[in-house]
Amino acid sequence: MRNIVFLLLICISSTLWAQEPDKYFYDKISFAKAREIQKLKTIKEKSSYSDYDLTYQRMEWNIDPAIKYISGSVTSYFSSAKGVLSKVEFDLYKGLIVDSVKMGNGKLSYSHTENVLTILLEDYVLQGETDSLIVYYRGTPPDQDPEKGFGAFIQDFHNQTPIIWTLSEPYGALEWWPCKQSLMDKIDSIDIIVTSPEAYRTASIGVLVSEKVREGNRIMHWKSRYPIATYLVAIAVTNYMDYSHYVVLNENDSIEILNYVYPETFEDAQRWTPRTIEIMELYNELFGTYPFASEKYGHAQFGWGGGMEHQTMSFMHSFGFDLISHELAHQWFGDYVTLSSWHDIWLNEGFATFLTGLCYQNLSGGKHWVPWKSQLIESIVSEPGGSVYVEDTTSVPRIFSGRLSYRKGAFLLHMLRWTLGDTVFFNAIRNYLNDPEIGNSFASQSELVGHLESEADTSLTEYFKDWYYGEGYPIYTINYRQNENMDLEIVIYQESSHSSVDFYEMPVPIRVWNPEHSRSIDYRFQHDYSGQIFTVNPGFQISKLEFDPDLWLISGENIVSASPLLESKNSILIYPNPSDGKFVVDLKNENLIKKLVVYSFDGRLVYQSSDIQNRIQLDLSNLDTGNYLLHIISESENISQKITIQ
Repeated sequence: MRNIVFLLLICISSTLWAQEPDKYFYDKISFAKAREIQKLKTIKEKSSYSDYDLTYQRMEWNIDPAIKYISGSVTSYFSSAKGVLSKVEFDLYKGLIVDSVKMGNGKLSYSHTENVLTILLEDYVLQGETDSLIVYYRGTPPDQDPEKGFGAFIQDFHNQTPIIWTLSEPYGALEWWPCKQSLMDKIDSIDIIVTSPEAYRTASIGVLVSEKVREGNRIMHWKSRYPIATYLVAIAVTNYMDYSHYVVLNENDSIEILNYVYPETFEDAQRWTPRTIEIMELYNELFGTYPFASEKYGHAQFGWGGGMEHQTMSFMHSFGFDLISHELAHQWFGDYVTLSSWHDIWLNEGFATFLTGLCYQNLSGGKHWVPWKSQLIESIVSEPGGSVYVEDTTSVPRIFSGRLSYRKGAFLLHMLRWTLGDTVFFNAIRNYLNDPEIGNSFASQSELVGHLESEADTSLTEYFKDWYYGEGYPIYTINYRQNENMDLEIVIYQESSHSSVDFYEMPVPIRVWNPEHSRSIDYRFQHDYSGQIFTVNPGFQISKLEFDPDLWLISGENIVSASPLLESKNSILIYPNPSDGKFVVDLKNENLIKKLVVYSFDGRLVYQSSDIQNRIQLDLSNLDTGNYLLHIISESENISQKITIQ
């Protein structure tokens, strides 16, 4: 999918790259922010949502794209989910006018206040029984409010031609039709029938049943028989032209890719949209056949500056590789399996961004794979804090944070792939998609984690505590030295950019090599505490050590330094030197450093500390650049060394 506020520009390419905290959090994770999160604002499911189940809706609308206005009716079939159902509530913008509500041949009483339409049923519906009603309404949907959404019902122009399009994620559906704006009940099937002036055509969900012209009007009927979340229902009306591509499954079957585009971009679009074929083929191979294969996949051009993954027909501003791959990915992650809480938007956006990365890895020779990863990391570490978990679901900008929900969410998956290995990781994701409890339904954070833990046969509690609920990222300092026997000692230190995480337990990739002899070895070290020492023998004298050369980890401000500049009989190490003012002092025995002092070269005392651990990270970045004298008094010796701040 995407409802994306961010389009990542890859520098070497011209294409565009789109409930309460769940039980897992409270049962398995205990850390300081838990109680804070409970108190924060959130959008909660209405209790009345669980009273009934929507089994079918038929939307019949009159739309003239030159006028911001909607009129028509919505027929809803529902079954009671409680003992006796006496009323039905729909979400509907208070500024829209309800003309009547009918059940059978009679009219029902209703009230319409505070964006809720409450309909009183004359004949109670018992649990398990099904009934239906029709809401007739009309009016002008509200203007865009960036704090509530991206503009749910927009009247605009392209090339001086009017267009009306909808984009309901996350809370906008009620602004233009009576609905159950819920993440707990998908509509089992829908029909959408739009009447517009003859010059215009309607793009929508599912299969086009008919297109008729009568008395100067065009009537287009779309139907879908797959369950659909409310926010994914959409229409767009303008002077569309269409064409199709096909993904061949076998000699007897294929999937249509139907494109509704503006006449002025028709030729350009035909050059760009065929890439959808190879992207869908990749996703079919990795995650199973496109989940709505019996209907279609498609694109409809619209005026918002990104894309939106409406089920079976994504609405697209343009047709760059990134946008096509992102929105198509949502058909699996967001549409087929939909998040059950806006707290967990990464289940949609993190996955879709991650799948875009898989396209860069596997298609076009992989030439954009490394720049894509590099730019994501650069964005994620541009600020020291921020969790993937969305605490305040009343803030639409926070829900759709490009840095956190999209990019950090994607890298959370990328790092899991590194941690678990490809076989386990991709098996777990396929198991998640194939789970009958969540396919064509909703999924929570805990359900995804359950499948990952089951396939990996391990606990991921600490991982999600640090990377999902925690904020920030690790900062690594790595020192290494090699002796004449080619034994290589590597010391890995870590600090966190944010106080919510004290340590990120992660496997760390290290590459050592000697380019003169074309020799290199990749190591994977399980890093469990700061200052951990690893000793290996690569079998050759190394000339360089690289940390995370293939960009598997989120990290920033890392320092890698070669053999220490100071080594006494007790192996006191001070590195890096010179530095920007941050040094590591490592007394490699169990003695305490009784006193550490720093003098300027004119004799002034500029820093001192007493009775500290045998490994410390010394921050002198507040001092001016220049040379200083570092004096260390330990339990066994005194050492003095020049250090340089650049």
